Formats: sequence, structure tokens, C-alpha cells
Amino acid sequence: MIEATFDGAGEAFDRCFGAGLRHVDAESLEAAACSFRTAAAIRPAHPVAWFVLGLVLRVLRRGDGAAVALRAAHRLRPDDADTLFQWASLLVEHRRTGEAVAPLLRLVALRPGYPDAAFSLGNALMAVDEPERAEAAYRLALLLEPGAAAANNNRGAAFLSQGRPEEAAVSYRRAVRLEPGSAEHHKNLGVSLLTAGNFAEGTAEYEWRTRQAVWQWNRDRPDTPLWDGGPLNGKTILVHFEQGLGDTVQFIRYMTVLKAMGARTIFECQPPLKRLLTGVPGVDALVARGEPLPEADCLLPLMSLPHRCRTTVATIPGGVPYLRADPERAAFWRRRIAEAGRPGDFRVGIQWRAAGDDRSIPLERFARLSHLSGVRLYSLQKADGPGQWKRPDDRLGIVSLPDRDGKGEDEGFVDTAAIIESMDLIVACDSVVGHIAGAMGRPVFLALPWLGDWRWMRHPDRTPWYPQTRLFRMTRRNDWDGVMARIAAEIDAAVARRAAGVS
Repeated sequence: MIEATFDGAGEAFDRCFGAGLRHVDAESLEAAACSFRTAAAIRPAHPVAWFVLGLVLRVLRRGDGAAVALRAAHRLRPDDADTLFQWASLLVEHRRTGEAVAPLLRLVALRPGYPDAAFSLGNALMAVDEPERAEAAYRLALLLEPGAAAANNNRGAAFLSQGRPEEAAVSYRRAVRLEPGSAEHHKNLGVSLLTAGNFAEGTAEYEWRTRQAVWQWNRDRPDTPLWDGGPLNGKTILVHFEQGLGDTVQFIRYMTVLKAMGARTIFECQPPLKRLLTGVPGVDALVARGEPLPEADCLLPLMSLPHRCRTTVATIPGGVPYLRADPERAAFWRRRIAEAGRPGDFRVGIQWRAAGDDRSIPLERFARLSHLSGVRLYSLQKADGPGQWKRPDDRLGIVSLPDRDGKGEDEGFVDTAAIIESMDLIVACDSVVGHIAGAMGRPVFLALPWLGDWRWMRHPDRTPWYPQTRLFRMTRRNDWDGVMARIAAEIDAAVARRAAGVS
């Protein structure tokens, strides 16, 4: 009982503290906060007054005030388990996860059986990119509570973050058995299986993604059933995009599969891609999101096509190239590139920024490439919007081609494809430019982070999705320098071979 901690400090403190407790019982939290604040002012060295004030302010979502109160309670009673847990939880809420690791480590050391401490520590360690230590924390959490589905699920994430998808799948399977209705657990199992190259089971589990509460790409067409994979001859199928621009470019190849099954095909794409995707094989009607959708007999989200088409690693649809540059824009940019470069240059188009920070490459890492003899770098990075383009540092010698900023989004990607056509090589992070170049059948060096997306599986340097794309994976976490050093060596060798007349 909190009352047991009173040490006769005086009637004023007891009166305020007791009033605060009564207000809590009556669910009058504003009044409770006022009473506890007064009690803490009367006795600022009393840790319990600060602790309960912090609890009440957390419930009231007064994060800054709760932080002051819980910090004071932690300072006065640094080894109290409840205070350590609440202080760490508040730090996590405020996205100061790195600071939460120390109090959680202290809590686990003092009270290894404290409820949720090991689990919270694992989550904090995952947030600061320490999956090996997180795995150990989750192991402790599961010793204390083997039937915890969330701990099994999160331990799977720790395994996957270490590049161990088979072990991740074991943990995810346990989570699914414990909570068979959890869409998140099923989807995560699907990702781990797909990463390991198990498409037969992985695509089925990945279907659960559309049931997640956070999913935002489902279509509200109750009168149009989902395609179940059955016969399509004489039917019209609507396939709609989901997730990112790169996903659309990569998986639109499946439209030829549907067409071969006798379907009339409609594809709904993101507006920025409509002009680029015009003329893609297998698409009878191309519409952009926001435009009226024609009637269809059935529909399907794009990323469900591998499952419905029963794809395995050996049967990934080919057909590359299925994207082509507009001839007029290609001729226009060929002239511009010739004016901006030097005769005989080995032209390398680069993209460094992706939608996800983990996939983006710091621009300065391209310095190694810019210093190569006979190599000229050209920016393929699109502006975020008109007037928002920042030129790369001139010291890197990267050519920023004029007339790319301020254009409509769909025109911008048409120009991107046209510029790619004039490049000898594309070096890109895992984003839409690499997919466009791959779908055009152009040579691509794709720089992947430590935890690559499931679609690249674990193939060391090649991918069945794009025959002319080579994968360059991190060998150590956060080591973009190592990736770019290997890319630079390969480019240098390619330039030497060309100079020697060797293909």
C-alpha cells in the first residue's frame, strides 16, 4: 500500500496526498494531479509523491509533466522496480528509446522476474538496432511466460533482423499457434518464409496483411468479389496497386499471366506512374487512382498475384524488358546528357534516397564512385515537389540535369526512364528507380541494407526478378562504405574492360 510509506511528515502532506488518492478512486484525475503536485511541493524529497504524480499525468497524456515527475522519482529511488518500469515506458512513448535501455537493463538485473520488463527491454533494443541483445531479452521473457504470443512474434523479428529467416519462422509459427487470429503474426511468418525462398507457404501467409488494422490499400467494392485463382477466360479482372511505387513496377509483370489465362485486364496504378506504365504488356485498361474504375467481374490487390498464380522461385514471371523509354524523351535526354558529359565517359545514373531511411544511402558515400577515372555520375533523384530540389554537392562531381524539377509527377518518371536509357549503369538504393531500370532490362547495381526486403530473398548477388540487376548486400550492419567500395571496384573493372575492348 502507498499509505504504508508515510513517515509522519506532517498533516499538510498527508492531507494533500490522501486527497489525491481519493480523487483517483473517484476518477477525477485533474484534481488528483493538483493534489499530488501540491504534496510533492511540500515534500520534494518524497519519491512516492513524484511517482504517483507521474502516473496520473501519463494517464492524462501530459507527457512533459509526467517526465519531470518520473525523473524526480527515479532520481530519489533509482532501484525501485515500478519507477524504473514507468520511467522507461515513458521514454519509449516519447521516442527516446535509446535512453530507455539503461533503466530496463537495471530493472531486469534487479528483478529478472518483473512482469513485462524483459519484453520491454527486447523492444527497446530492437528500436536501437541491437537485435542480438534483443533476442536474449525475449528469450528471458519467454522463460517467464512461454505462452506469450507477442514475445514469440518479436523474437521472430529479432532473428529476421540478424538474417536468420528460418529461425524467425519458428518463432512466428509459435506466435500463430498461440494467437491464430492475429493478422500481424501470420503476415510476419509470411515475410520470413518468403525471405527464405519458400513461396508456396509464404505467399499464403502473406495474404493476412490485408486483414491488419493498419492496412490502407484495400478497395471498398462489396459487389466485386476477390479473384480466388480460378478460371478467368472471358472475365474482366481489376488489379489495384498497393504499397510503394517500386512494388507496382515490379509486380505489374503479372498482368501478362492473367492475360494468358484469357482475362480482360484493368490495372489501377498510382497517378505518378500512369504515363510510364502506358503500353506495359498484358494491360488492357490502365487507370490512375482517383479516376473512375470500370466494372469488373473480380478484383485483386497487386501483391496477392504471386499467391493466386501459385508462384514459386522457379516460376517468377519474366518478360524483361516490359518497360521502355519514350523515344522522343530518350532522344531529348540523349542530347542533354552529351552536352553535360565528356566523350567516352562511363555514365552512371545514381539514386540515393528511398522512402525508408533504412534503405536510403547517405549521398557522401558516392564520393568513392565520383573519384573513379573515366566515370561520370548523373543524378536520377527526383525532387519531392516543385522547387524542392537540392543539388548534390558540386565537390562530388555529380551532374544534376536541368529541367527535371517542377514537372508533373507522371512526366518526371517518363523522363527518368529516358535518362536511364542513356546510362551505362544504374547504381541505386532499393527504391523505384532501381525497379524501373531493372524492368527496362538495363544494368543495375542495387545497394541493399543489412535487412533486405523479402523479394530479394537470400540470393548473394543475383535476382530472378531482373536478369541484368546485381545485388550488393551489406556484410555488416550499417556498412554502406563496404557496399560502395565493392561497387566502385566493379565499376573500375568495367571501365578497364571497356578501355581494353573487352565486352
